[in-house]
Amino acid sequence: MQTQQNAISSLPTHVSSISSHQPSGASTIGSILSGGKMKTPDGSYNSSSGPDGANLFIYHLPQEFSDSDLIQTFQPFGTIVSAKVFIDKQTNLSKCFGFVSYTTNESAHAAIQAMNGFQIGTKRLKVQLKRPKDASKPY
Repeated sequence: MQTQQNAISSLPTHVSSISSHQPSGASTIGSILSGGKMKTPDGSYNSSSGPDGANLFIYHLPQEFSDSDLIQTFQPFGTIVSAKVFIDKQTNLSKCFGFVSYTTNESAHAAIQAMNGFQIGTKRLKVQLKRPKDASKPY
């Protein structure tokens, strides 16, 4: 619990105080951390996600939030596989929601506990586990 409190106290209270974070290391790791796609052995591309129960859906992100802001905000809770803020293709503006995937379920649950309801600027985040695509299908 002390670790979570330390992580929360080190987080920015509003978007303007968040500095840009550039992942270091191999280009593949950089691509994964920036929410990019990984090239599979057969040459196709897949979006990166963690194991079941380690993928989060984050609502109410500030309009100015970028993928790197998302990484910086959620990195204190564990190793991030991918982080992506969704952008409207027509307006090129944020849709104010995104996904973060961790390597472990424990990291995802720690992030939910600490960040659900956390205020950034004038918005309070809603953080929950991502539901499988077929979970909303009635049959």
